[in-house]
Amino acid sequence: MLSLLVYVNVQNDIPRLPKKLSFLNLSLPTEIYSSDGNLIKVLGRRNPVGIEEISPHFLNAIVSVEDARFYKHRGVAHISLARALYINLKKGRVIQGGSTISQQLAKNLFFSFERNWLRKVKELLIALQMEASFSKQEILEAYSNQIYFGNGAYGVEDASKVYFGSRAKDLTLLQSATLAGIPHAPNQANPFSNYERSQKRALYILDRMISEGYISSDEKTEAFNSSLNLTTPDERADPNQYFVDYILDKLEKDYGKEFVYFGGLKIFTTLNTRWQKYAQEAVSNHLKFLEKSMPVGENKREPLQSALVSVENQTGAVRVMLGGRNYSYSQFNRAVSNNRMPGSSFKPFVYLTGMETLGYHPGAVVVDEPVTFNLPGGKSWSPANFGNKYMGNIILKKALMHSVNLISAQLVWQVKPEKVIETARKFGIMSPLGNNLSLALGTSGVSPLEMAAAYSVLANLGIWNEPYFIKKIEDFNGHRLQERFFRSVQKYSPKKIYPLVDMMKGVIEGGTGRTVKRMGFDRPAGGKTGTTNDGKDAWFIGFTKELSTSVWVGKDNNEPMTDVNGREMTGGRGAAPIWTFFMEKALEGKEKKQFPVPEGIKFVSVDYQTGLPTDKPSVNSLKIAISKEVEFPKPEEELKEKTLSKNEELKEEIVPKVIKPSGNEEGGL
Repeated sequence: MLSLLVYVNVQNDIPRLPKKLSFLNLSLPTEIYSSDGNLIKVLGRRNPVGIEEISPHFLNAIVSVEDARFYKHRGVAHISLARALYINLKKGRVIQGGSTISQQLAKNLFFSFERNWLRKVKELLIALQMEASFSKQEILEAYSNQIYFGNGAYGVEDASKVYFGSRAKDLTLLQSATLAGIPHAPNQANPFSNYERSQKRALYILDRMISEGYISSDEKTEAFNSSLNLTTPDERADPNQYFVDYILDKLEKDYGKEFVYFGGLKIFTTLNTRWQKYAQEAVSNHLKFLEKSMPVGENKREPLQSALVSVENQTGAVRVMLGGRNYSYSQFNRAVSNNRMPGSSFKPFVYLTGMETLGYHPGAVVVDEPVTFNLPGGKSWSPANFGNKYMGNIILKKALMHSVNLISAQLVWQVKPEKVIETARKFGIMSPLGNNLSLALGTSGVSPLEMAAAYSVLANLGIWNEPYFIKKIEDFNGHRLQERFFRSVQKYSPKKIYPLVDMMKGVIEGGTGRTVKRMGFDRPAGGKTGTTNDGKDAWFIGFTKELSTSVWVGKDNNEPMTDVNGREMTGGRGAAPIWTFFMEKALEGKEKKQFPVPEGIKFVSVDYQTGLPTDKPSVNSLKIAISKEVEFPKPEEELKEKTLSKNEELKEEIVPKVIKPSGNEEGGL
């Protein structure tokens, strides 16, 4: 009675089986296109073969490891199912399947990969129906042509060609055992990336084949001592694959893997493949150049890596996502990983918070001198500048241009870290941020994607566009399933943002990012370098009117980056050249666009030490952009009260001696 009720409730959701199971392997492949019209990936394309075209060694191996009672049951292995039921009830959720080959085929062909009781019931019913309608040979053939073997290979024929360069009918016993071990864990048991583990798995399967009577002990020994004849993996770097992997992960969560891979979809993305190629060329060439200046042997232990993300400011479309220097050697996507500290590239959010909260402007005078902050519990913090260099009285714009650590630290002390975090959230940074003073120096991990999108708010003069990757998705009939329209939110008024944009233009024109200008980049642009302790991370994030681009350089094991002379890597040397190479190519032939000056903004030349207006340009003068409401003090007024470190509310102890730095000019702790 219970079985009847269950069947009545789910029967409408159970798909009808075709007349031939082989028809199931003729599903339409899904195609992924770039924004410039290139087909960048085809998913789910299979080359099915008849069971007579598959090596008996493989068929015996896959049955031995996946479903030893395959030829005896009718779709359900009662003992395995009972054991799985007991474990699932004990744990209170579905964690073990106890599936037969028929159930696995039903699951992979018709249902999502979610673990729930209703799916298991549907899977069981379709397996019973399949067993009643088709022979064991037909089921095994369909299963062998359908399972995933890693490295983009679906079905045993494709897998044989990918791993061994041969047809499925020619697989040896060892090759068959190796392939049969992959579907259980396509990444971990992949002989290309984890040869030893794959062979341990193959040895286990050979033992299973002995237990099931398919081979003898002598045949096992002979097989295991034979040559696997593994092919060399295709090492041609596909820079688009980082982007493709990222969107597929999102789509599989939204729609299910089967629908995405075998639904005959057309997915139109925001990726610009031409720019993606420029990004890889810039990264590859500059990392090779940097490694030549590093100690011999150091690069072989742990090579330099890089990530680059470029966002279209007007829409939020992600045009470039490069997650590493070579996808063939490492599929880890550093562009979306938030485990690296941004250093001083985080300081614009600190400065904006200070200007917004405390009423400071680019011409406000601050004091760069050694300082100790007394913390709760009797602890203290003494940040320092690179090279024991302190500039004394300087204006805020000059401090940002030269990435002065002491000024950023004092700003965070005054406004409190919570306020800076609040600002960062408005810019779209969602990574966990430490609620402590060292936030001033960029000590909380962020991703290059986040930073590129955040800087686009500056380029847009306060408008935030959520970054997106897919423009539209169509089904096999051309019907639109999804379409993305960019969404804009005015986070800040242009009048509040423009002075900071002008300050960041100064970083490139005469600050820590001057490498960009020295390399000949002459477009209106703003940016910020970032470097962390011992040169472990080098950043440059910059923007023009059209694009915001984030570049990170470092080592995966977080080792310091130093040259043969012991110099630590900085953002200006490690990341800024990559940014410049890429942006020059991406914007080649395009009009040089200025950032529009909002109403209510005026430009004033001031002395960068006193903050007082100057009539004539000089080596000590600097042009700043400020609100027309700002009034400058008279020359005879005491400037001391206007400086940060003399503010009575700080109550910090001024240290009379120079403190040995623990960071560098771009803000490491």
